[in-house]
Amino acid sequence: MTSASENSWIRYRPAGRAYWLPPGGIGNGLDAPAWAPLIDADASEMMLLLDTLREAGIPGYAARLDRLGRRAPASAYRIWVGTRERSRAEDVIRDLIIGLRSLRRRPGRR
Repeated sequence: MTSASENSWIRYRPAGRAYWLPPGGIGNGLDAPAWAPLIDADASEMMLLLDTLREAGIPGYAARLDRLGRRAPASAYRIWVGTRERSRAEDVIRDLIIGLRSLRRRPGRR
């Protein structure tokens, strides 16, 4: 049997989205108990990244970098993912980037 002091952290744990994620961000509808930063992206890429992560079943969250106390363009975002899925998220995003680059190539160019 565990003592009350061993389980006291449960009473003080914030409910809902993890408290260390920056406020005012955008989630992809999936939640995780812990988060890790994955990649920085601009606004034009941010929603594609979040959607791709959601389709893969990976929790994602994005917040503007300028809200993190850093000098950054207002269009720059940091993408976080659920820590349990971070390795798979790296693979998913890498495959997305490779796919996008292959679409941009013109015939005959390398």
